[in-house]
Amino acid sequence: MDKTINILKAVLCITLTGSLLTVVWFLSGIYHSRTAPQPAEVVRTKTVEVPLAVSAQSARTLQDDFARIAEQSLPSVVVINTGRTVRRWQHSGITDQLQDYYYGTKEKVPTGQGSGFFVNEKGYILTNYHIIRGQEYFRVTLHDGKEFDAKLIGSDPLSDLAVLKIDHPGKTPYLRFADSEKTKAGHWAIAIGAPFSLSHTVTVGVVSFNRRTVGLNAHENFIQFDASINPGNSGGPLLDITGNVIGVNDFILSPQGGNIGLGFAIAGNLAKRICDDLIRDGKAKRSWLGIQMGQLPENLRLNRGLPKGTLITGVYRNSPAHKGGLLPGDIILKIDSREADEINKTRMLIFSRRPGDTITLRIYRQGKNIDLRITAGTMPF
Repeated sequence: MDKTINILKAVLCITLTGSLLTVVWFLSGIYHSRTAPQPAEVVRTKTVEVPLAVSAQSARTLQDDFARIAEQSLPSVVVINTGRTVRRWQHSGITDQLQDYYYGTKEKVPTGQGSGFFVNEKGYILTNYHIIRGQEYFRVTLHDGKEFDAKLIGSDPLSDLAVLKIDHPGKTPYLRFADSEKTKAGHWAIAIGAPFSLSHTVTVGVVSFNRRTVGLNAHENFIQFDASINPGNSGGPLLDITGNVIGVNDFILSPQGGNIGLGFAIAGNLAKRICDDLIRDGKAKRSWLGIQMGQLPENLRLNRGLPKGTLITGVYRNSPAHKGGLLPGDIILKIDSREADEINKTRMLIFSRRPGDTITLRIYRQGKNIDLRITAGTMPF
């Protein structure tokens, strides 16, 4: 009897426990259904399918932007063929050709090709100095295939820039400059030029670095980018995503002559300033302090506890620097609040000012930081 009662109690206990678990499971299901995340297929719809559609639309929009920029910009870009006049000697044994035998016959010989672009509607073309250096004639080919002889208006070897001009019967299409100081790493970079004689070629990449100095030119400020450029691209424009000029394509760094994604363009702000000078005066005007500079050896700087900067090794007599109180042995720390920790950067900061501007230099002298204000002169050479 007692055994039977114990069995009944066990069964009753199991039944009640099961019922309680059922109720708990049911209630937890209701709670779970209210608080649990959305089903997997709904999540996929939100995180995968919609972004893909948006990305595709964005890609098509960006593609259309590139095509629009190319279509609008190409008519402003030109191909520049250069040449020189040489004397050709030949001996035919005929007496009436003695003049040619002794003095030769003048003949135009093509020597190279580069790129350029119109900067205004009057036919002025900005290009690189190294394209026109030592050349005697220039033939410009427009996007529509028309050709014009061009004349040299002015050149600036220190920045590697030059301006040509053609006599065009109408207004020429031209490109506008952007503020290249606002260009950042990661921004789009669109290069147009004529690499390997392939005219009006468009390549796209991104800006890798802004305000780069490499010591190639005396006056330099480069935008580094990875859009593919090759020989013949020099002088062509580097454009931003709006189609405005942020730089003038200048050179590539390559151990074997091919493009490895290290392209350099002269920054647009520098190029525009030099271009305006060349059009107006035929030469560039840049500021001058009258100092000689050197780089402090790192071991010497550390051993003596000196700050990082550019060492003044000499000061020209009666120069702006001399009149402003600079001395040999001073270390330039900053120019107009910008770091001057290497020669190329210091030179760029000085040249970026105009003659007559007041330049503020922070220097280190005998354990003290001193601020000097110097009125820049005009470079005499």
